[in-house]
Amino acid sequence: MIFLSIILALTIVYYRAPLNVLQSDSWFFAWVQRVSGWGSVVKTPSVQLLLTLGLPVVGISLLLDMLEGVSVLLLLVVELWVLVYSFGRGDLQAELNTLQNDLQRGDSQAAFHVGEALNADKRRIIAFDLQTFSQVLRQRITYAYFERYLAVIFWSLIGGAAGALLYRLSVLYRSSFVTLVAGTEAGESGFVGYLQLRGASRWLTLLEWLPLGLVSLTLGLVGSFGAGLSQWLTRWFSLRPSADVLQDCVADALGADKTVSGWSVALMSTADIATNCIQLIQLFRRVLLLWLCLLALALIL
Repeated sequence: MIFLSIILALTIVYYRAPLNVLQSDSWFFAWVQRVSGWGSVVKTPSVQLLLTLGLPVVGISLLLDMLEGVSVLLLLVVELWVLVYSFGRGDLQAELNTLQNDLQRGDSQAAFHVGEALNADKRRIIAFDLQTFSQVLRQRITYAYFERYLAVIFWSLIGGAAGALLYRLSVLYRSSFVTLVAGTEAGESGFVGYLQLRGASRWLTLLEWLPLGLVSLTLGLVGSFGAGLSQWLTRWFSLRPSADVLQDCVADALGADKTVSGWSVALMSTADIATNCIQLIQLFRRVLLLWLCLLALALIL
């Protein structure tokens, strides 16, 4: 059942059926604020994280278990709804098309804004030259595919719809504290917010560690075959941020292509960056295609 639900949910999300209602996060941010107001919980970030993420996930798990003995069709509908909610926010394909158009027109300022929106935290891009800007874009595009699609698929396979929901809520939880810390002045409240953000970041890094290893391996297989496989385990166990590890794996996966017009050579214009973006998009389409083929095979068997 979960294999069929994943394929259907990914198809819905990838081809962007109207998702504003299905992916509304206002309830969760209200829930975060409510848990934050539970007295002593505010001063214990680990307990707050456990309650904020654990209660909704446990609730969905109990609901799915209950529906399993009632109606298979209803179970499929609820499972599909949870999975659609768990995939990333925004229309990644449309955002990347806009980014390429901006780069091809030479409108670097517009490309900056689109690049900032690719990040779940909407953090600003700091780059003073095209070379730095291209590296930041590669990192953000790479992590966007990972966070919006691949990590969700992985955790749905491991923990079902509840596992996918846990990952999405973890991303949103960290994002809420990024916003909070950015708007908080120095002082006790700012320090508490920083501790909460640090705990949320560590938890998300832990949650991304397993899918990071699988995605890194897949990049080595669908890219320049064999490139980077020798360093796969070293990078996976390096405990570096997921975005940094993925960026190195992508650089290897691009292989011979990157020596011609890649990210490591001197870039003469924004059009060169647009060309590199196309290569990166094609690479991750191959990754998604491979994962979909494996899912379809598992569904048949």
